[in-house]
Amino acid sequence: MTARDEKSAGVGSRGTAIVAEVEATAASTRHNPLVREESAQRIAFRAAGTLFSPKESLAGLIGVAGVGACIAPWFAHGWRWFVLLFTTVTVLACIDAFALWLARDECAPVLLSPKKGLRGREGETIEVPIALMGSGRGRVSSEVRVGIMASTPESEAAIRVKSEPQRLKLAQPGPAEGSSASSAAIHLWPWTPEIDLLRRGLWPGPRFGIERGSRLGFWRLRQWFDLPEPLRIDPDLRSSRRKILQSPVYRALVASRQTPWTGHGRDFERLREYQPGDTYSEIAWKSTARRGSPVTRLFQWEQRQEVYFVLDQSRASAHRVDPVAAPDSLVPQARASRRLLDLSVETALVGATVALELGDAFGLVTYADEPKSWLLAGSGQSQFHLFRDRLLNLEPLPTTADYEALFGEISLRLRRRAYLVLLADLTERSASDSLRRGVGLVRSSHAVLLTSILPAHARPAFSPDEKLDTDHDVYAALAGEKESQRLAALARQLSHLNVQLRYIPAEMFLRKAVEGYLESKREQRL
Repeated sequence: MTARDEKSAGVGSRGTAIVAEVEATAASTRHNPLVREESAQRIAFRAAGTLFSPKESLAGLIGVAGVGACIAPWFAHGWRWFVLLFTTVTVLACIDAFALWLARDECAPVLLSPKKGLRGREGETIEVPIALMGSGRGRVSSEVRVGIMASTPESEAAIRVKSEPQRLKLAQPGPAEGSSASSAAIHLWPWTPEIDLLRRGLWPGPRFGIERGSRLGFWRLRQWFDLPEPLRIDPDLRSSRRKILQSPVYRALVASRQTPWTGHGRDFERLREYQPGDTYSEIAWKSTARRGSPVTRLFQWEQRQEVYFVLDQSRASAHRVDPVAAPDSLVPQARASRRLLDLSVETALVGATVALELGDAFGLVTYADEPKSWLLAGSGQSQFHLFRDRLLNLEPLPTTADYEALFGEISLRLRRRAYLVLLADLTERSASDSLRRGVGLVRSSHAVLLTSILPAHARPAFSPDEKLDTDHDVYAALAGEKESQRLAALARQLSHLNVQLRYIPAEMFLRKAVEGYLESKREQRL
């Protein structure tokens, strides 16, 4: 047994010596509605380890025996009395250890989980309904110590335990009225700790620890159990959805369906005579030549289009987009610090909900040095569930993005014209050339919308609210101006290819990216 295992097997995260002096008397099965709820199922924990160790009282007793061994030679027959007492205490300690070891299976933890399993959203605090289940055939311990903790080092960044370890009294409940003898033999002692959910993903379930003491107080038995069911943490989209609901473009397309759209559709409707105000692009020149008078083509707007959210999961997506709390800060964080990939995932999910409301088909493409995953466009709630599951465990990869490989694969696999909403960090100089060459492969077959995070150092020089006190500040402002000019030049070059590139600050990234898709749909860029 390693030191790390012993540490993780303790009752709490601060070690075995610190245990909250909280006594929780467990209610019986008939008094707990959670236990009797029909929609809940009992999921047994899986044994993960056992540690049998002496308590401080046994060490003190051995110390007293050592002092007695030093004093025994001073008295007549002292050694005989010492051997007799020492043998008696040794036999009692062995019997006490043997009885504790035989009682190791007297009760086992179960999870009273609802049908949907153990799940929640980022930043949310959930309760974990756990119960100790005993057969009731023998006498159980009157008191145990219980605690909950993260089961793996990776899941420590995803959850934070709020409930301190507790002393749980195992009272002997009487049989419920009207219950049979077989059902009365099973007793449940519930405990409901709370955990904070910090980061999205599918993580191993929490670890549950039990500590029992022997009847004479010489030994302790620690057991810890892992939950076989995973813990699912979904992104919290409520605040992001509120931002989109405040968008005038969203209200124009969803809340006010009577708002006229600009632009042209792709589905031919009919021909009519030329009217003042029609553009040259709307004139049907062959029909005009046959009839001898100007004729205009009319198209109907497409109500159902396709949109693909293209997410970057290369090394650039691991950049932090919000300030990280100081290491010595005592204020707990509601959620883990967000990376660019987390912001892109949240943006894609909100964009998918908007496309679902508009009746569009939406799909997903993730890429790094090459396209990594594909989800063909579809509609409906089942498509959104697939979309969300694909993004649940998406993590950055230690490779550089290759836009030529990405757009080349897109041009081969996506035959139907669609919106390509690409969410990435396009400020690296190494990505500019690859981006320009790759965009040329799809600019004529798809409507490409590029949304990049705006770096903090790229800003116009000598802004009104900028204070320049030292030479270093002046040089930093000039460097920011140079970087801003470079990014603007790249955006202009792509605009000549009919590709929209926008640099958005992190706090406005989600809203502007979704609004770009809505504006393009309203203008019927397809």
